[in-house]
This record gives sequence, structure tokens and C-alpha cells, in this order.
Amino acid sequence: MRFEFLGKARRVLIPALFAAALLPACASKETQEVPDGMAVTVTLRDVHRCSRISPEIQVAQTPASTDYYDVRLMEFTSDSQEMFLGGGLWNNDGTGIIPEGGLTRHYRGPCPPSGQSREYAFVVAAMNRQSMQPISVRVFRFTQE
Repeated sequence: MRFEFLGKARRVLIPALFAAALLPACASKETQEVPDGMAVTVTLRDVHRCSRISPEIQVAQTPASTDYYDVRLMEFTSDSQEMFLGGGLWNNDGTGIIPEGGLTRHYRGPCPPSGQSREYAFVVAAMNRQSMQPISVRVFRFTQE
């Protein structure tokens, strides 16, 4: 009976110890330094209100390994909810400019109810095709009435 207990314990404890030994190895994967210098400027005009035409977005000091940008427009509603208003992907051609109308993934521009103001943000992530993690992320917040 005593040996039976050790056999059962060994079947449970050995896999648990093995998994515990692997956890630090998984946690110690190499991580990239996130550059701190990326800046985003958005040129909003009246034509962009309630429109499918996205504004021109300029990205400066982009990390060198950036292959493309993932851009999303978010609305912050009065009840503290975040609503995705679309966005898109844009290949980094070295200019740092995402042209007007360049965002096409279900994009709908800021359109607050009449007489109300809402908070919005363009979230721009510099991405590399080798990784699913952003290299750098910047948020351009603004209020629209």
C-alpha cells in the first residue's frame, strides 16, 4: 500500500515538476527594446467627419525594423466603452506618410451625435512581419464635436 501511494504521487508530481522547470525558460525569451521616439500626427479636416475617407497620418522616428503600420480609430463613449471605428494596414515605404483615404478596413470617421462631443484616438502600431508584437505604439487622442 505504501508503494502504491508513491507510484500515484510520482505520476502526478513528476509532470508538475517538469512543467515548473520549463516556466522560467519560457519567460526568459528574448524581448526587443521598444523605441521611445515614434511620433504620430493626424491631419483632420471637415471632409473626414462621418466619412469613409481617412485623414492623412504622418509617423515620424519610426523604428528601423518597421515593415508596416496597423492603424485603428477608437471612440470612447460616454459610458466608458471603447468602440472600434475601423482602420487598416499600411506598408512602410520609408516616407512615414499614410495618405488620406489609405485606411480601408471598415473605416468610418469620427461622427459624434449632434450637439455632443466625443473622445477619439488613432492607435498606430509599428509592426514587423517576423513578429505579431508591435515594435512601437503611439496614440493620437482628440475630441470631436
